[in-house]
Amino acid sequence: MESKSTQRQGRGRWWKRILGALILAASVFLFGIVPYTLGGMATRRRFSLPDRENTEYVKTSFTIPREDVTFKTKDDVAISGWWIPAAHPRGSVIMVHGLNRTRIEMAKKVEPLHAWGFNCLLIDLRHHGASSGDGTTFGLKEKLDVQSAIDFVQSKGSGPVVVWGVSMGGATATLATADDDRVAGLIADSSYDSLPNTVRHHLRLFRGFKLYGIPALKLVPQWPTSDLVLFWIKQRGAFNPSDVDVMAAATKVNGRPSLFVANRGDVRIPFAITEEMTRRAGPKAHMLITESKSHGGAWRDAREAYEAAVKKLLDEVAPPQAEAPASKVETAAPKAPESVRERTSK
Repeated sequence: MESKSTQRQGRGRWWKRILGALILAASVFLFGIVPYTLGGMATRRRFSLPDRENTEYVKTSFTIPREDVTFKTKDDVAISGWWIPAAHPRGSVIMVHGLNRTRIEMAKKVEPLHAWGFNCLLIDLRHHGASSGDGTTFGLKEKLDVQSAIDFVQSKGSGPVVVWGVSMGGATATLATADDDRVAGLIADSSYDSLPNTVRHHLRLFRGFKLYGIPALKLVPQWPTSDLVLFWIKQRGAFNPSDVDVMAAATKVNGRPSLFVANRGDVRIPFAITEEMTRRAGPKAHMLITESKSHGGAWRDAREAYEAAVKKLLDEVAPPQAEAPASKVETAAPKAPESVRERTSK
């Protein structure tokens, strides 16, 4: 018959096995399943975030004639978009949406551009909307989509080309501008500085979320989870996240007219990134920082100031022959708060 001491030792070994199994399961979940899943969601999952505001606008108020177009990139991806020609074009604006969005995100920006005499090309980036493609690379390969869009608009006629993007679209526009001297002007709204930095920043935000008031996601450690997510982005996306360096690309804008936009209350993209990009982009770079708390919502929340800044840049790229007509807006543009800040880099 076993002694009480032996029985206690047996129970102790049993609890140690249970504890070890729990630690192993937690480690597999936190350092295996979570990073693998996040890396796959970032690169391979194909979906569009709900965009009720712009969906309704396109259905009911977007009446400017547009043509459905498709063209191929250098790596054989079919890019779909809307081509909206102006009657007497001064140039063309290529409009690029953000992650998990589609071309309709840019639709409300078309009307003033069209009134000022600019052709507009709204595209679905690869792996988004109606375009083909089997993955997202956060601007690294998407810049090929923009370069093919430049080929398309130049085939339609002469005139300078401006690229305008929001969020991932802003990063893509900046990367494309850095590599293509055909881009005469750049508008980058709410762009991140690099993919590694934005992954680490978003993981910090993720850890701050609460479930039923409990900060349970704090259990996910910042390190090594962020590095593991980047590892799986590299493996599952077949590209190096470190190559997505938008800050370095801003330096290569090389004095071309540019406008960098940010929202002071945007927790996803700190506005200090936009300040540094403006500084790096050279003497013709301008900056607009609004008091909006949204990510990528500056056009809606501070339209008056934003529209004026865009017109200023377009007039610099393609000086008007005569006074351009006032834009028609689908809703009254909200007045920019006094604290909206605009400046030119020194």
